Amino acid sequence: MTGETRARLAAQADPAYRDFQHKLMPGVENYLGVRLPLLRKAAAQLAKGDWPAELAAPDETFEEVLLRGMLIGKVKTDPARRLELVRQFVPCIHNWAVCDSFCAGLRDARIYKEEYFSLIQQYAGSDREFEARFAAVLLLTHFNQPEELDRCFEAYRRIRQPDYYAWMGVAWGYSVFAVTDFEKTIAAMEAAGLPDAVWNKALQKMRESYRITPEQKNWAAQHKRGQRGRKQHD
Repeated sequence: MTGETRARLAAQADPAYRDFQHKLMPGVENYLGVRLPLLRKAAAQLAKGDWPAELAAPDETFEEVLLRGMLIGKVKTDPARRLELVRQFVPCIHNWAVCDSFCAGLRDARIYKEEYFSLIQQYAGSDREFEARFAAVLLLTHFNQPEELDRCFEAYRRIRQPDYYAWMGVAWGYSVFAVTDFEKTIAAMEAAGLPDAVWNKALQKMRESYRITPEQKNWAAQHKRGQRGRKQHD
């Protein structure tokens, strides 16, 4: 982001919120403590101006990276240009908050399905934790319709990155797909040969969901597996 934008963000910093965020993401530094509604407002404003200059400037804080992702989703540009901006941004994702916020803002994925699914396929097999999570979260966010489940499950079987935030993204995804088709999702999970940690976390998230029926939650509660560690998919 440009120096002007960085100064505006610094003026909106909330030290108490910064401390709260730091507890949620230990190890992530350079927080300012700017709340999400203010960042979304800033992204909308920047999208109306010289946004290429903003994207060309380096980022120095967590909020600038988050804002960059939001801005990419909001700018008015052609689909091919946005896809290129997405590809350039993915290597900048180093925590779950940036990943999930970025995915949520990529509404083009609901329109240009094939282009974005092709992009997802490129990252599903990545050995980098947050590239794999990006694939998982983009799928659960924009590809959870009944007619899309089969290819979502196929892509999820390619996500074998074993680190925490990658497999947590997969578990979260299965819990979202279960809302669309519970029986089909459980069958896909069984066929995928999930590590116990992923299987159990997916069932936990189903039990926590307000969109899962009591009967389905009861099934999930009864089918927790014995823990054998967070090993990679076989």
